[in-house]
Amino acid sequence: MTACGGPEEEEEGVIIDYGTRTVGLKIVFFGPAMSGKTTAIRWLFMSLDYADKLTSIENTVGRTMFCDFGTIPFPIGNTWTINAHVWSATGQDFYRSTREVVLVGADGVIFMVDSQEHLLDENLASWNELMTLVAEEERPLPVVVCLNKQDLPEAVQEERVRAHLKLPYSVLIFKSIAKDGFNILEAFQHLFRDAMRASVLAQPIS
Repeated sequence: MTACGGPEEEEEGVIIDYGTRTVGLKIVFFGPAMSGKTTAIRWLFMSLDYADKLTSIENTVGRTMFCDFGTIPFPIGNTWTINAHVWSATGQDFYRSTREVVLVGADGVIFMVDSQEHLLDENLASWNELMTLVAEEERPLPVVVCLNKQDLPEAVQEERVRAHLKLPYSVLIFKSIAKDGFNILEAFQHLFRDAMRASVLAQPIS
């Protein structure tokens, strides 16, 4: 596995290893800088008791420089395991070129929106970038949105964000507070199921 990227040999979609009876599912957290991607991922890994399996590549002031990445295993019965490979794509413009690399082989995306009114245009720019990258994929890519920092005074609400980002109603929005874990697991579980339906369940496993 390359740092802040996909497998060293490029794969399309889910990776099934019949030898180890594992399925690899790649979930990417995407969004503007400081929207809560790293906070959400850290809470997710900590809540599932896999905090020691998460790696963050940070700069000297503690901000994500390239990405966060780690794996959470989910057993299927007594024989198979789904390994959820969870990644973040840095929102900093200086590292913009890394975001396309991180999205390679993704099976689903959680888009983190910063609920502050003055950052709506930054959210829009990040969403448009994601949609441009997703359009290059040969297969549908499930996406859910976390409307994060809903605990802040005068946080923008769902309809305002839908209108500004032109989000279709087919894209589900979870109001979230990443630092408290509010709706982070729920958003992850929903995307995980969507990614499974779009990828794993389309391929027989025996």
